[in-house]
Amino acid sequence: MTNKLIQLMIVGTQKSGTSSLLRYLAQHPDIYTHPQPEMTFFLQDHEYTRGYESAFAKYFSQCPEDKKLIAKNVMVMHSQEIMKRIYDHNPEIHLVVLLREPAARAYSAYWWARRRGWENIKTFEDALAAEEARLKEDWFKWRQCGYLNNSTYYPHVKSLIAQFEEKHVHCILTDELQENPQTVCQKLYKLLNIDADFEPVVEERHNQAAMPRSEKFNFLFTQFLSSRNPLKRAIRKLVPDAAAYKLRKTILNWNDRPFSPPPMNPQTHEQLENYFKPFNQKLAELLGRDFSHWNSDKAAT
Repeated sequence: MTNKLIQLMIVGTQKSGTSSLLRYLAQHPDIYTHPQPEMTFFLQDHEYTRGYESAFAKYFSQCPEDKKLIAKNVMVMHSQEIMKRIYDHNPEIHLVVLLREPAARAYSAYWWARRRGWENIKTFEDALAAEEARLKEDWFKWRQCGYLNNSTYYPHVKSLIAQFEEKHVHCILTDELQENPQTVCQKLYKLLNIDADFEPVVEERHNQAAMPRSEKFNFLFTQFLSSRNPLKRAIRKLVPDAAAYKLRKTILNWNDRPFSPPPMNPQTHEQLENYFKPFNQKLAELLGRDFSHWNSDKAAT
């Protein structure tokens, strides 16, 4: 039975550079992380009920004894119940939150949801209008489509600080990661008491924009993967987790084509900027940071 705990976890936010940060950090010789893009143990009830020993075998089975464990799941910070699970796992864990300009993050998340088959509404504006009803219906089902909720950082960050204490919550701007990725990594290495002079290779970007050749195929494939379908359960019993992840990635990537989202409607951008402004101000006061550069008269892309 393992007692090796996760020491650092990237808990948000989606489409803010979290995949790149995880892979940069994981280059350190004293760090080990999961090969999957997300660790869903705390998020998925059926995984969580199996216990951490089962999760360790799935995500960290190849981890040498002397390495520090880090993990990522960009949805967990939006649920207090899930964050309680992480606290119970390790109350001393370091939580990392990447913060991207909220309107741009929401728009990028919409196109990501379209790409992965979670979103079937064909305009960003209509998807925004549907969000409140969707989240009330079933947050877990529609969590990827919480464009406003997932960009409203203040209440979620405030909750993290209240539960884990300020010294364990580390908010980093996406701009900072883009401009000084090695510096960001070295600060986080220091938190883990490992060699902070290590310089990861940071040229590669992860999760760059694309769209499926067939959105219908991705939608049906995603619905199958998220279902409790007996066929899916039978396949998973036969196919090891690592192989299943590679197969899923191969299929989705096969259906991808290069894509650059069109510019956001300027009126929509202005409405979002006005919506997020009071929350950004509260976040600035909470963290003692200046987010005034998030306000502009230009549409996000």
